[in-house]
Amino acid sequence: MIKQARRGFTLIELLVVISIIAVLIALLLPAVQAAREAARRAQCVNNLKQIGLAVANYEGATGSYPYADGPWWTEWSAQSMLLPYIEQQPLFNSINYASTRPKGLNSLMHDGLINSTAEYTKLNVYLCPSDQNRLSAAYGPNNYMANAGSAPNNAYGGTGTGSDGANSPFAGPFIFTSTDNGQSGTSVNAASVIDGLSNTASFSERVKAIGNWNGSSAPFDTGKPTASLASIATLNGGQETYPDLWYKSCLATPPTPDSSGNDLAFTYDNDISGASWSAGLFADSRYAHVMPPNTWSCRDGFGVEMAHVASSHHPGVVNVLFLDGSVRVIKQTINIKTWWAIGSRGNAEVVSADSY
Repeated sequence: MIKQARRGFTLIELLVVISIIAVLIALLLPAVQAAREAARRAQCVNNLKQIGLAVANYEGATGSYPYADGPWWTEWSAQSMLLPYIEQQPLFNSINYASTRPKGLNSLMHDGLINSTAEYTKLNVYLCPSDQNRLSAAYGPNNYMANAGSAPNNAYGGTGTGSDGANSPFAGPFIFTSTDNGQSGTSVNAASVIDGLSNTASFSERVKAIGNWNGSSAPFDTGKPTASLASIATLNGGQETYPDLWYKSCLATPPTPDSSGNDLAFTYDNDISGASWSAGLFADSRYAHVMPPNTWSCRDGFGVEMAHVASSHHPGVVNVLFLDGSVRVIKQTINIKTWWAIGSRGNAEVVSADSY
């Protein structure tokens, strides 16, 4: 009986098989990546829903929404005030709210290690898994920003004109508050949101920056959307009390790096996006409805009026939490006036549900 030798693969057959496998991988990889991004986006939406539940419970328990930056010189965030309502009561209890926090380069406001337990704690509920952490500081980072409103003076209540951005027509639900500088010391409650809870944004996403909160410079972010800022000329005479001129100026001035590849507009800790959930600083925990989603943020020369943008790595959209607890997907192509309208709480705009 003659045994036939078993024939192996020829080189051509092997190459064909490898080519087929390579094609299959090329076809499957985008699908796998899309599935992973869908899962990450779902987790991001779930985080916003948890924040929305915390906001509603806080308002129900205290009669108002948490302030977003206060009191003056202590500057705690709305995120820090919400801790008991996101199952973080022990962390909340560890904070000495009468003490100032570390504030980057401003050594006069450092509190050393008094509140370090809270400040250095990373909370998953404040982090979107679609955005990698490129920050080099040890503070607990943040991806979810509280809505300050649709005008740049909503950041700190206005400056040059003496206008109170916390109570302007374009103000949002999460305001700057103070007990010792003559400005508003009150918070906002649900009854004062005359535009309606379902028409007023509560929180949205923003990508985190690159660098160190305590550094003297920040690397320029070449990603899209970018976390770097643009610096525009200071607009005064009441021009910071509404969004139109800031929007036009910021849109015409995209962020640019300096000769060393750093963020040209960076000046101090208020410019490092998402570096700390505990800080009420505008870059850390708040955003404004001045610029369209997924564009860029702007600051003026003085650094008090700001237009920090909502942004995400979800392709073409951002997730926005509304005060009624719903989370909606907002396209980056949203009509700018509609975006301004859902950012204010009392400007009496009529917004149709099919407009975004």
